[in-house]
Amino acid sequence: MTILPLVINPGWYTYVLNENVDEMRPGIYEWHIAGVGTYIGKYTWISRPKREYERNVLKILNGRPYRPQKPTGFRRIHRELFDAYRNGRQIRLTILENVEPALLAKRESELIAERGTLNGR
Repeated sequence: MTILPLVINPGWYTYVLNENVDEMRPGIYEWHIAGVGTYIGKYTWISRPKREYERNVLKILNGRPYRPQKPTGFRRIHRELFDAYRNGRQIRLTILENVEPALLAKRESELIAERGTLNGR
């Protein structure tokens, strides 16, 4: 008997692109989980927030390791997204703003200090 991997239902989160933001340019994103908190991150390529987090939630769902050399390396946001998905909480990914690549880390740090309650381990 072959066991098929579990999949995530399409539309498991709401996607919001703020006005005047070009998702094809580097920027800052926010994951918001209703009743839990907010995670702030930066991206150079939009695939980071749109695909990488889903891959990590799928890995947890299917009992797979984070990385072969770091099997338990899932960050807090990965575990919180998985828990929210499993429990039917509302999840929203918002692309907040575009930022020049040289200023990404600085702007990310500013927003984490303001509202990043889920950043960290």
